[in-house]
Amino acid sequence: MSTLHHEKPPALPLTRSLRQVAAVALLVVLVFAAGWVVVQVFGAVSQVLIPIIVGVLLAALLMPAMLLLNHRVHMPRHLAAGVTVVGLLALIGGTIFYAGRSIAGGISNVSDSLGKVLDKAEEWLATSPFGVDQQQLQNLLAEGRAWVTAHTSSLSSGALNATTTVGTAAVGAVLALIVTFFLLAEGDRILSWMLMVFRGPTRTKVRETIRRSWVTLGSWARTQVIVSAVDAVGIGIGAAILGLPFVVPMIVITFLLCFIPMVGATLAGIMFVLVALLFKGLVPALIMLGIVVVVVHLEGNLMQPLLMGKAVNLHPLVVLLGVATGTYLLGLTGALLTVPFMAAINVGYKYWVGRDPFPGLDAGGSALSGSPRKLAPHRKSSKLPQQVGAVTPDWIQKERVLEKSTPSEVEEESAAPQD
Repeated sequence: MSTLHHEKPPALPLTRSLRQVAAVALLVVLVFAAGWVVVQVFGAVSQVLIPIIVGVLLAALLMPAMLLLNHRVHMPRHLAAGVTVVGLLALIGGTIFYAGRSIAGGISNVSDSLGKVLDKAEEWLATSPFGVDQQQLQNLLAEGRAWVTAHTSSLSSGALNATTTVGTAAVGAVLALIVTFFLLAEGDRILSWMLMVFRGPTRTKVRETIRRSWVTLGSWARTQVIVSAVDAVGIGIGAAILGLPFVVPMIVITFLLCFIPMVGATLAGIMFVLVALLFKGLVPALIMLGIVVVVVHLEGNLMQPLLMGKAVNLHPLVVLLGVATGTYLLGLTGALLTVPFMAAINVGYKYWVGRDPFPGLDAGGSALSGSPRKLAPHRKSSKLPQQVGAVTPDWIQKERVLEKSTPSEVEEESAAPQD
C-alpha cells in the first residue's frame, strides 16, 4: 500500500534584491520611529531645551566681543562675559524703547490717516459692484460688536493664556542669558567636562567635530545679524523716503523676520508694501515693492555668499524643507533655529566621514576667532552644467580614472590605432 507523501511547497527564495528591499524598509521604519521619539522628547523638554539652544547661538554670536574684552582689554573672563551680556541687554532695551517712542509719537497721525483710509474704503464699497451701502456697513459693525460681547469669556481666557505665554518666554529669556554667560566665561571647561565620557581617538574626533560646528554656528549668527541689519535699514530708508508711518518699529520687525531664511525678508517686504498701499496709494506701494526686490536680491546674491562663503552653505531645497519642518514642529522658534543647527550638523558629518570642511583648524587656526573663509580649503567652485544630468559625482570620476589605469585598459589604449 503506497503512502502519499505531502511534499512541502518550496519557500519563496530570498533573493538579494528582496533582502535589500527589506533592509531599506526596516531602515525607513527605524528612522521614522527615531524621529517620532526625538519629537516627543523634545516637546516634553522644549521649554528648557529651546533657551539652551538660543544661549548657544548667542554665545557663538557674542564670542568675538568677549574675546576682545578678555584678550585686548585684559578683563577677567567672567567680567568680560558679564559686560558682553549686559551690552546685549542694553542694545535690545534701547531699541525697544526707541521703537516704543516712535509708536507713541506717531499714533495720532496714524489715527487721522486711518480715518481717511476708512472713509475712502467706505466710498469704494458704496460705488463698487458689491453695492455695500452705509446701512449694511453699520449692520456689519453691529454684528461685530455683538460677536465680541458674546465671546468675552473666550477672549478673556485667551488673554490669560497670552499672559502665561509671555511669562514663560520671560523665564526662557533669563535662562538663555544665563547659558550665554557661562558659555562665554567657561565654554572651554564645559567642553572638557563633556568630553570626559569619551576615550582615546574618539575623544579627539568628537572635540574636532564640535570645533567645526562651532565655527559654523558663529559664522551663521554673525552673518545673519549683518544681513538682517542691512535688509532692515535698506528697506527702512526707502520707507522713510516715501514718508511711511512707524518706520522704526517696522525696521525692528524686519530685522527679526530676516533671521528666517528664504521667507523672512519676503514677509517683511510684504508688510512694507501693504503699509505703503494703505497710507500712500498704489504708486508708492509699487516703488516700495521695487526697493524690497532690489534689497533682497543684493542680500541673496552678494552679501550671503561673500560673508558666509561656500563652506557652510546648504542647498536651498534643504533650507526650505528645514524651515518648513521646524515651523511645523515648533512654530516660529523652529523656523529660526532649524537652519543654523542643520548647517552645524552638516559640517560635523563631513568631518566625521573624512571630508574636513575646515582643515585650517588642524594647521593652528582658532575655532573662536577664525573665519570660515580662512579655515576652509581654497578650491575653485565648479559651475553647474547647463544640461540636466551632466553632473558627475567625484567618486564616479575617481572610479573611472582607476578603471582606465588598469593594465588591460592601458594595453588596449596602446594597441589602438593612433590618429
